[in-house]
Amino acid sequence: MESGIQPPSPSAVYLTVKQAAQTLQAFFNKFNNDWVMGFASALAFNLITAILPMLIAIVAIVGFTLQSLDPLAEQQLITHLQSIFPASGNFLSIAFASLKRNAGILTAIAILLALFGGSRLFVSMEGYFDIIYHTRTRSIIKQNIMAIIMLLIFIVLAAPMLFAASIPALLQVILQDTVLNQLPGSGFFFGLLSILVSLCISWVLFEAIYIVVPNQHMSFRDSWLGAVVAAVLLQLYLLLFPLYVAHFLVSYTDKIAGTTGLLVILLFFFYYFAVILLLGAEINAFFAKGIKATPDNLAAMVHNLTSHLPTTEKDMHEQATPSHKQQNQRIYARRARQRAKKGSFRSPILKRRLL
Repeated sequence: MESGIQPPSPSAVYLTVKQAAQTLQAFFNKFNNDWVMGFASALAFNLITAILPMLIAIVAIVGFTLQSLDPLAEQQLITHLQSIFPASGNFLSIAFASLKRNAGILTAIAILLALFGGSRLFVSMEGYFDIIYHTRTRSIIKQNIMAIIMLLIFIVLAAPMLFAASIPALLQVILQDTVLNQLPGSGFFFGLLSILVSLCISWVLFEAIYIVVPNQHMSFRDSWLGAVVAAVLLQLYLLLFPLYVAHFLVSYTDKIAGTTGLLVILLFFFYYFAVILLLGAEINAFFAKGIKATPDNLAAMVHNLTSHLPTTEKDMHEQATPSHKQQNQRIYARRARQRAKKGSFRSPILKRRLL
């Protein structure tokens, strides 16, 4: 008599694969009906418009940090940023030198600009999340409080994410006279540590966004999966984006002026970042909250709501599309003639006009 665990039958494997395929199809339907790719374009534009006030606040913090940063670590950070944005040229080196001199002034400007300009990003982001989670928007006061809180969290976490790239140089400076720096493979270990630190910080950032921004009660249990997926995808994206720029965008941006070329690269960068951000929110909504796809995409739902669901002729006339207005006018005219034949109208003059 043989003992042990019996392998699953082919029918059980087939049912498992079929169920997984149906789940993925349902998730894709929700992803598509929520217009995630279209909203990613809008969110990328929101990031571009909000990046200046947020960048001023971030670089103000960077300016204070650079005053005490080792030159080798500073150069490592500049090199890392230039690898992500090749079109930046010597702009980063000049900017970092200026930051050391003007950190105090930038901090004062950042407080004024970032509170309003930067917080608009999270107001827009809440609108996209409201569609993903099928919720109403917050009131104006609560919405702005949420946006300011998220702005402060973003500013605090963005600077460490940038400086995670300088961890290998910092550790080499600190450990240059120790045995650890002489061990084989120490450079690989320090580079891996940099990725892990950046991964943890980005996970905390996504976790904060997925808990605070939606107008929906979100616990850690409801948000951790989307945050993990988004953080991992972001780190892979940061590693692959320089290759994408070098092979596909450099020939295009070389034909454009330096600053404009950098803006084009930023737009591409923020677009795919927005896709990752909204994808994580979709994962939380679908798998954690059990929110399924809407009956149709947003355009079709608006069409049905305005052209087929209004209960009065006045609402139909004001809300429906022009083609439906003409069609419904004929329907209402026919109904009116039917009521006139049955004697529903008290006015004989109106009755004669309809008949």
